[in-house]
Amino acid sequence: MSMLSSDDLPGFESDENPKPPGQVVEDFHENSDVDSRAEAQHHTLGPSPNQASPGDHVHDGGDSALILEGLDVSGSRATDAWRQSVNALLVRLGATDNSTP
Repeated sequence: MSMLSSDDLPGFESDENPKPPGQVVEDFHENSDVDSRAEAQHHTLGPSPNQASPGDHVHDGGDSALILEGLDVSGSRATDAWRQSVNALLVRLGATDNSTP
């Protein structure tokens, strides 16, 4: 008999049961490709590029990336240059620029 569960399911012999015991599943995943690359079969939760974000992430840099991480606001506040920079960031994040000159 295989290491698969012996629970009876209609249409399956005990050796063909698709529900292996938990330890067998654990052993099978011992060499899993967790977080090794974006295409990995398994991902843990966290802020790294090859991790999945938890459903309650808030982009605070803890459990997910800061929403504006890596983006810079530039230009002098004495002129409109910094406002244009902020506007460009918002557009880059998906906002529609309906402002007028």
